[in-house]
Amino acid sequence: MGGLPNEQLGGMIVRLEMKQHIQGSTLRVEIIGLMDYSTIDDFELGIPDNVTKIIVDLAGLDFIDSTGIGAFLSMIYDASERGSTVEFVSMNDVITELFDTIGIFRIMESLQKGGQ
Repeated sequence: MGGLPNEQLGGMIVRLEMKQHIQGSTLRVEIIGLMDYSTIDDFELGIPDNVTKIIVDLAGLDFIDSTGIGAFLSMIYDASERGSTVEFVSMNDVITELFDTIGIFRIMESLQKGGQ
């Protein structure tokens, strides 16, 4: 693999790319590629103070491991502490089932209701 920024393996991007767009108080983040132990350092989410909603678009996510799940959980908790909400969109069936099995949706619901 070699870690070159534009390298691909079997048509799958072997790096993590993030695109961020702010519209009003909403931050939209597109995740593209792999989100695992080898790419997690590229997951840096700068959340401006005026952001109250974070939309994470996972249409381009090819793979996620426990490191990526942990990063998303940290983001969810950090957003909750700031009074912001997180919404995941464009998830494929595999990632949706993974998030459901792990309990990410239940955690998000609990935090939105003021739980911990």
